[in-house]
Amino acid sequence: MAAQPKPKIEIKGGSEALRENIRHFLPLYDEACNTPPWRLRSLLRESEREIAAAGQALGYYRLTFEHELTRTDDCWNMVVTLTPGDPVLVQEVRIVISGDGVSDPAFQRIQEKPDIAKGDRLNHGRYETLKNRFTTLAANRGYFDGKFQHARVAVNVGENAAVVELVYDTGPRYRIGTINIEQDILNDGFVQRYIEFKEGDYYNAEELLELKSRYNNSNFFSTSTIAPDLQNLEGESVPINISLEARKRYSYSVGAGVATDTGPRLLFGFEDRYISRRGHSLTADLSLSEVTSTFETAYNIPMTRPADEYLKVYTGYERTNTESSRSDLYKIGSSYTRFEDNDWLYTYALNYEREDSVVGSEDEKRTHLIIPSVSIFRTEHDGNISYPRRGWNLLARLSGSPETLGSSTSFIQLYGRAKYIYPLGKGRLLLRTEAGMTEVDELTELPASVRFFAGGDASVRGYDYKSLGPKKDIEVDGEVVREVVGGNNLLVTSVEYDYLVRPKWAVAAFYDQGNAGDDFDFDFARSVGLGVRWISPIGPVRVDVAKALDEGRGWALHLSMGPDL
Repeated sequence: MAAQPKPKIEIKGGSEALRENIRHFLPLYDEACNTPPWRLRSLLRESEREIAAAGQALGYYRLTFEHELTRTDDCWNMVVTLTPGDPVLVQEVRIVISGDGVSDPAFQRIQEKPDIAKGDRLNHGRYETLKNRFTTLAANRGYFDGKFQHARVAVNVGENAAVVELVYDTGPRYRIGTINIEQDILNDGFVQRYIEFKEGDYYNAEELLELKSRYNNSNFFSTSTIAPDLQNLEGESVPINISLEARKRYSYSVGAGVATDTGPRLLFGFEDRYISRRGHSLTADLSLSEVTSTFETAYNIPMTRPADEYLKVYTGYERTNTESSRSDLYKIGSSYTRFEDNDWLYTYALNYEREDSVVGSEDEKRTHLIIPSVSIFRTEHDGNISYPRRGWNLLARLSGSPETLGSSTSFIQLYGRAKYIYPLGKGRLLLRTEAGMTEVDELTELPASVRFFAGGDASVRGYDYKSLGPKKDIEVDGEVVREVVGGNNLLVTSVEYDYLVRPKWAVAAFYDQGNAGDDFDFDFARSVGLGVRWISPIGPVRVDVAKALDEGRGWALHLSMGPDL
């Protein structure tokens, strides 16, 4: 079926903003091709007031126009030519604030920077925006009686000048009144620990939004409603009503994935979100793969600031089997985690670990380690979790195991990793580094889990998982073979650039280098490669082909998935 013809209306003269504003006001755009010419001319004459209003909204009080109507065989066309004239300029801006808000820095900022200045072309839209800034700020900061005592734009068309006048009385600033909480799964005292304001504090809507976010991000509540009760004001106080809807108490999860480092893996999880009315919870997680299998169960105890602070007691098992080492690790421990106001996450932990491990041809060794540690972590991004264009994260951890506490060996270890994402052209630059340093008398006294290795999907691509590190010579069937035994220190760096070719697909090129070492004179293994990314809701699924540039290796395929940060 052929497309129906449409009228063509062209507006000439003036600025693009003026033409677009007038298009918005013209009713002719709703007319069909068979509209008779007399009706079109009549509509245009009736639109003169709307066109004048559209011009005045942008400061053109002397606007005039002409029109020309033409007709083809199947439709009509019209050209409207504008003569805007000189615009009205702002001659003066008068803003007066009274009431409790006169000393409020938020109102003072509006008064100092109203976004309308002397000499600007008059724009009634910006004037209305300025008025809305007053009313919105008053509602957000508890000035519920605020009102304009005087608000106008005085225009002198003869002089092309305007005076903007606003007099706003904020009235009193209301304080927090009674806080009413409606929920039925936890102690009210515990739920109140999420609230960082108290009765008698000044009302601030941003604090209510932050509280709503804390409740929604907790494991306890699926939705929260937090609102001031403006119908029942208590003098100059406003009651706050909080309604919380509980999540299901029990959560079960099953998942699957695949990565070159670990092969196929299965994931199982269980959570009892509120094992007690004090907010205690229980979690159990199981991960099974050919290379690494783990199980951990943890009892979690929220502390004074439950959204930002918790204590965890846990026990678990981890089995790792790579070409260079094998390990069976049992642990029990506790950790205290606190999210500070400076956006850093601090974790203090104390673990007891018993590990049976074999590295290369070394004899199987059983170690008993008591490991205190402290770590800090922070991540920042532009809000796009699945494919951030800008962001970074950093983890640093200090740990050790003194023999004085009963450990079978003493060591101290510093480990860190960082990633940085920066927009470059139409793509992204991804920088990654990982470093570690260990102080120990004899490396052979360390179990496999504490030694450093490199290589793999998230390390130096082109090399097998944990296949890089210091080597020693051994004799196998009369031949000398070099085997990887791990190292005291670690340094890995990576530079990658990816480019979106479709909304959910990107191509990448990268260069990796790194290795583990007994000292800081690293013998870096290097690789280059190309990759394809599918941007899934949980982060990119990566397929990389990497060419190892050392050790006489060829090409290697790497599969991995998960968020960039």
